[in-house]
Amino acid sequence: MHTTSYILRKTVLTAQCLIFIGLVEAQFYSGSQQEYGKNRVQYREFLWQQYRFPTMEVYFYEEGRDLARYTAQAATEHIKELEKDFDFALDERLQFIVYNSLTDFRQSNIGLSSTDGQNNIGGLTRIVGTKIFVYYEGDHTLLDQQIRSGISHVIIDQMMFGGNWRDMLKSSTFMSLPAWYTDGIIAYRSEPWGAELNNRIRDAVMSGRYDKFNRLNGLDAKYAGYAIWKYVADVYGPGVIPNILYMTRVSRSAESGFLFVLGVSLKTLQEESLAYYRGRFSEEDRFRQDIPLEPLAIKTKKRRTYSQFKQSPNGRHLAWVSNELGQYKVFIQDISTGKIKRIIKGEKKLDRIVDRSYPVIAWHPSGQALTYAIERKGELFLRTYTLDDKKTTQKPVFMLNKILSMAYSNDGKNMVFSAVEDGRTDLFLYYVIGNRQERLTNDQYDDLDPHFVDGDQRVIFSSDRTNDTLSLVNADVALINGSKDIFLLDLATRSPLLTRLSSTPGVNEVQPMQYDSASYTYLSEGDGIRNRFLVKYDSAVSHIDTTIHYRYFTVEERLTDLKRSILEQDVSAKHNRYAQLQFSANKYWFYTGRTDAGPTSGNGGDDQPGPGQQDPANGTSLSDDMSPVVKIELQRPRPTGDNTVNVKDYVFQDEVGGVKPVETPTKPEPILTEGEPSPLDTLAAVPFSYPDQRNYNLNFTIDQVVTQVDNTYSSQFYQPFIGPDALNPGLSALTRMGITDLFEDHRIVGGFRLALNLNNNDYLFVYENLKRRIDKRFTFQRQAQQQLIANGAGVVKIVTHNFRYQLSYPFSELASLRLSAVYRNDRYVLQATDRTTLRADNVSDHMVGGKLEYVYDSSMPHGLNFWTGWKLKWFAEYYQQPDAKKTDMQVVGMDLRHSLKVHRELIWVSRLAGSSSFGSRKLIHYLGGVDNWLFSQSQPLDAIPIDFSQNYFYQTMGVPMRGFFYNSRNGSSFAVLNTEFRVPILRYLLNRPIRSDFLNHLQLTTFADVGAAWTGSDPYSSENSFNQSTLPNNNPLTITLNNTREPIIAGYGFGVRTRLLGYFVRADWAWGVDDGIVLPRVFYFSLNLDI
Repeated sequence: MHTTSYILRKTVLTAQCLIFIGLVEAQFYSGSQQEYGKNRVQYREFLWQQYRFPTMEVYFYEEGRDLARYTAQAATEHIKELEKDFDFALDERLQFIVYNSLTDFRQSNIGLSSTDGQNNIGGLTRIVGTKIFVYYEGDHTLLDQQIRSGISHVIIDQMMFGGNWRDMLKSSTFMSLPAWYTDGIIAYRSEPWGAELNNRIRDAVMSGRYDKFNRLNGLDAKYAGYAIWKYVADVYGPGVIPNILYMTRVSRSAESGFLFVLGVSLKTLQEESLAYYRGRFSEEDRFRQDIPLEPLAIKTKKRRTYSQFKQSPNGRHLAWVSNELGQYKVFIQDISTGKIKRIIKGEKKLDRIVDRSYPVIAWHPSGQALTYAIERKGELFLRTYTLDDKKTTQKPVFMLNKILSMAYSNDGKNMVFSAVEDGRTDLFLYYVIGNRQERLTNDQYDDLDPHFVDGDQRVIFSSDRTNDTLSLVNADVALINGSKDIFLLDLATRSPLLTRLSSTPGVNEVQPMQYDSASYTYLSEGDGIRNRFLVKYDSAVSHIDTTIHYRYFTVEERLTDLKRSILEQDVSAKHNRYAQLQFSANKYWFYTGRTDAGPTSGNGGDDQPGPGQQDPANGTSLSDDMSPVVKIELQRPRPTGDNTVNVKDYVFQDEVGGVKPVETPTKPEPILTEGEPSPLDTLAAVPFSYPDQRNYNLNFTIDQVVTQVDNTYSSQFYQPFIGPDALNPGLSALTRMGITDLFEDHRIVGGFRLALNLNNNDYLFVYENLKRRIDKRFTFQRQAQQQLIANGAGVVKIVTHNFRYQLSYPFSELASLRLSAVYRNDRYVLQATDRTTLRADNVSDHMVGGKLEYVYDSSMPHGLNFWTGWKLKWFAEYYQQPDAKKTDMQVVGMDLRHSLKVHRELIWVSRLAGSSSFGSRKLIHYLGGVDNWLFSQSQPLDAIPIDFSQNYFYQTMGVPMRGFFYNSRNGSSFAVLNTEFRVPILRYLLNRPIRSDFLNHLQLTTFADVGAAWTGSDPYSSENSFNQSTLPNNNPLTITLNNTREPIIAGYGFGVRTRLLGYFVRADWAWGVDDGIVLPRVFYFSLNLDI
């Protein structure tokens, strides 16, 4: 029999250690909940500065001043416009955080944790409160869309959920809006209806992909929502949109918002919008053609995107890039054999913003090598793969932030880049031998898609520049032109005067290259579909005086008129070959052809737009004019001077009255630099002014407030060995508040927990520093808990002070190594219930220790309680009393989980987990039950006895083991195998929106569990105390019987899950199988996410 003092000395309870918002418990301290989580890997430190305006703050770092200035100008215009569109005024200052690239943004800690325990990377624009995060992709048009998207997101959040955290907490509990609703309206207000968007929605509607509206997710849901909002604006007028949003908030239902304002149900609205688009697209497609080429036999996958499709100059090989959730691959195909080889695979599949801007590839003119540009650890590299020896060489690229596109010269000695440096997208001439580059353009305009033409004497490219002269002065930032035209740059003379090949305001013309010796080709979006055009630069006699004068002009010819856009083209004029990529019927198609093969090559489209189509020379007007389009370049002014001959006003000396009239001299106009308003122009726009540039000072704002009721410990240490009845603390109310700095590098959390019986409470403080690569976390917690001692010896109150310091080193975004140092002090006070307990001394216990963890997390969330991917944790712990011997305890364990999507939302999750303790002090594992079990029950100790000779000092639970009570098996080691199917039953079966949040998250699950807890080496070992029993007797002899009962137990059953009043609740019915006997059904009601 153990004495009261001995029980007290063996009773240890650690503090509840709260990991910052969103992170759950670690190890098996309190059931199956583990701390996994992804990482952000920092390769550099950012020195932030800011502009502070009345309506916004713009934050930037080195080399990002121009981007910050552009953001400020664009945001000023867009805030006014979007406030008018939404009929809503922002009353808080917006905070724009500008990153120079997506690579830099991925190093930030913004959005790393979330309240549901899942880590979030992605999204087109990351929003927290009034913070808007944007990054530069090399094109100011895309940056402009991000700015509009961010402002729209803030407005929608404030309209729907309120402007402060109290309103948000209330609204988010009782209102759940579908992704197509919110993402769709944000996209509608931020992305123009261009050729890319037109092609995506057109293909989805015509292929029937939007028919099952309620089953859409991701980008399909976003752009299906875009189509509905655009339909509402086109048919009912844009003025009804603010009313719909307002009624949605009032009724807390997306369907009611449409019904109250438009008078039609959401289902009817969806059907009408699809019919509208089908009719419109069918009518337009009547005048267009399918591509006349046979697609190549290249297998594609629906989840992947494809780009950079290029044919080698000798026509023997093809190359392309695929991307699936951020993981890219580069493939090369031998056309003669059909064999495909992957030459590189990079990055991991993650739920984050996908960077599809690299790798960028280019064939060497010999056709025997493929060069590609990649980004690694914030640096830029050029790699070349040679086909002969199958080897890859690599060299760094200095001074550039990103390469957007590149092409070789005919001799292979040079390359031309479209690249980003200091926030500007310009052209660079790269010298292969020497590994250096020369800047060709240097201004605010975006110069894209360069290629060598005309025997490498010129470079053709697309740009949004408004004039045809390279700026010699570093002009300040201005807003974008909005459309791209085609230009020629003379490499031989380096003349600042460019040759303009197109001038189409409002229409993008991209991907230009040489077509043949006399013409060039490019892709134009003039009629909403990206088609191939041909352009010739020609001349005609202008006038003749003492010499012949010419005027120069361009002649444009349409080569294709297709139903779906050409996404990319690659033309080899020297070998009369071309390759192109198209997306149709929800699939990518690869084509190759010859430029000299006539109409069957896919170049035989009508030269003119069909009736009702947009004239490519004027994308804003409709034309039935069947004449070819001729564009005449603005003539250069002739020289003026005393000896200049004016052929239009020439008087010969022998003519009568051969005296020229005297012209009245006029006052010369002042010469203005670019962007300078005329002093005579009283209506000229006032130049945009910037406040003083300031350094960023650390400041904190409220990040999240949590109030909840549950029945589980949240500690990062094991509970004292008190008994299985104390595995749950009882219903407790938890309140915590987190604050964070602007960049979420520093986080502070404070909170308290109070049990409803008022006997248990704790206070906590957490500080995290995530600024550099090694993350640091400090935790302090004070906890007081009152419990019955296991053998009924009395009531003990335990006051614990726990200090923990953790370092986390990320190997990648998925894997990390974590090291923790722990100090803990426990004070045990035996409550006075009789004379003996009154005289008992208080006991104190000190523990120091460490913990090492390896964590891998590739999971991707798919909704509440749904995820796919892998989660793995290996851990080892060591603890010791610093002032006593033989008080050591070691624990090792692992937890491996995998979730697989079986069909649509049907998920299959499996888990294998186990733990074992060693040393002078041991940990007892109680097998059975579930996490956070309300009204829990446990097997009595006389039914499943405890082997006290194991010197247990702490206790925990091995769950889930459904079909059993707590303590159905116990021991110093345990292992469980869980498997379950989950299906959101109504979302799976119904093809319509579900108004009720309760029904929308209603899930059915079937499960099976197998597990064991034991002492000794394995469950069947003779050292396992479960396999033996001792008969009670009064004789000096001890009688021990061998137990033939099966030590491993199993369970199966089904359950229901949903969200109720903001809580995720579970109800399970399970049957256990013990020693081959099916036990009576056990019902579980719990508050916890599944494994």
